[in-house]
Amino acid sequence: MVSRRVSRVLKSETVSLSNKVQEMKSRGLKIYNFGIGEPDFTTPDNIIDYAHEKAKEGFTHYTPSLGFSELRNKIAAEYSRRYTATSAKNVLVTPTKFSINLSIMAICDDDDEILIPEPYYLSYPDICRLNGVKPVSFPSREDFSIDFEYLEGLINPRTRAILISNPSNPTGKVLSESDIKHILSLCKKYNIYFICDQIYEDLIYHGKLFSPLNLDPALKNTIILSGFSKSFAMTGWRIGFMIASDDIIEAADTFQQQTITCAPSISQQAAIFALDHYEESTRMRNEFEKRREIAIREMKKIPNISLKEPEGAFYLFPKYDLPLKSRELCMQLLEKKGVSTIPGSVFGDQGEMHFRLSYAASEDDIINGIAKIGEFFSEYK
Repeated sequence: MVSRRVSRVLKSETVSLSNKVQEMKSRGLKIYNFGIGEPDFTTPDNIIDYAHEKAKEGFTHYTPSLGFSELRNKIAAEYSRRYTATSAKNVLVTPTKFSINLSIMAICDDDDEILIPEPYYLSYPDICRLNGVKPVSFPSREDFSIDFEYLEGLINPRTRAILISNPSNPTGKVLSESDIKHILSLCKKYNIYFICDQIYEDLIYHGKLFSPLNLDPALKNTIILSGFSKSFAMTGWRIGFMIASDDIIEAADTFQQQTITCAPSISQQAAIFALDHYEESTRMRNEFEKRREIAIREMKKIPNISLKEPEGAFYLFPKYDLPLKSRELCMQLLEKKGVSTIPGSVFGDQGEMHFRLSYAASEDDIINGIAKIGEFFSEYK
């Protein structure tokens, strides 16, 4: 018999749909896969070659639980360059999504609450539940900006943090400097944390990211999560990091020691090299920007769809006007047109009547796949 904690957790909709897509492909069907959220690029050859050489040199053993000091120093230097002075002692290297678990475990007790604006990254609520914490989601405004009066009304003695992805998965929304200031001011007022997931921070198409680090260099109310998956097409390497105050890092390190011990040694070596070769990340970002323009142009041709143009990440999150729930819409798109998308409902109640489309695909697939979506909408009775 499984635990009540696990029974409360849902399987990942994106992974489940990806499994179905692979099954259909195995039958020889042409599928336009706009579902799973990862770059379609292979990790750059020079990163792979460097990691291979390091493996042959013997970097195949345990690392310090906090991560290699060289990597932590490079991450701190990069964040110091971008945002504000950051020390390596405040950096913990960990496998990407696991940083969410570490941050929650470090600050929360059973039945504490974390506030999450909708639409949210679909794993946030279930990661909270896995760790005995109550996720409290709340609607954003129509343009996906935050209603701060509503947010403040939800804060209570059990509230421990506000958890947000910036840029947003699934909407591509980028929080403004004013937004960041307002969130952080609430966190300071009520002595809670701003957990800011910046995994898409290198994929912004207008302006640059304003981080809570700019306003809270002492990390009294801020926890930053990020990694190399999206910036360097390194999803399979499972390598990321968190930046937090001394006590939070110590608590997270204890949890990491007693679970996975440390992040993979070879992945850490690859990340060390990647940080010295940001031209690879820039090249991919420029390609995503071109694809973004194509995807927006093609999507706007479809009747019964409205779209708020994304400012970051590599997703469109269009709203549609058909008498179909989003799960049914996405299933019909896959089965009738061979187009894989993600139903908006998995990103919270506010995501219903939306679907997520990743433009991490070739230009031809973007054009032809969105044309198939257009066919479906035109033919729908």
